[in-house]
Amino acid sequence: MNEINDKMARKTFLDVCRGIEGLCAELYHHYSSIYEDNPEASQLWKKTALEEENHQKQFELAIRLWEETEFEVLQDSMRTAYSIQFKLLELMSNIKNVKPDLKIAISKAVEMEEKLADLHAHTSLKFKEASMQQLFAALSEADRDHVADLRRYRSILYLPDSEMNG
Repeated sequence: MNEINDKMARKTFLDVCRGIEGLCAELYHHYSSIYEDNPEASQLWKKTALEEENHQKQFELAIRLWEETEFEVLQDSMRTAYSIQFKLLELMSNIKNVKPDLKIAISKAVEMEEKLADLHAHTSLKFKEASMQQLFAALSEADRDHVADLRRYRSILYLPDSEMNG
């Protein structure tokens, strides 16, 4: 019975992570739309949304192969995944009613992406099959790229006006 519970926990974890990537994509598409008056911001949000959709597809692949591939979900990863999912759902609910300031939106996105990168890179999946481990290593690398892109843009937003127009 314990083996069945372990298998279902692994599948559930993959499904929660797939859902998180979908929520991130939805959030970033929404931001791209509400900040369309700022082409640079809108384009960054759109690019990041499309990358999140790609991550979602990677999790869908892992779900299709979950019985054929051995992996473990490390302790606390499920709790972390559920926590991230809950915070994302809460954020989505809040931003549907009120357009957040761009600086706040970018800062919250950096914070979220850092947690996702940590979840994917350090706490979650340890595949025994090299090709699956490489697939998820690429996912972690893409998460780090998201964080770097968003941090870079956040830094630009926080530059004093004199530096931007100087």
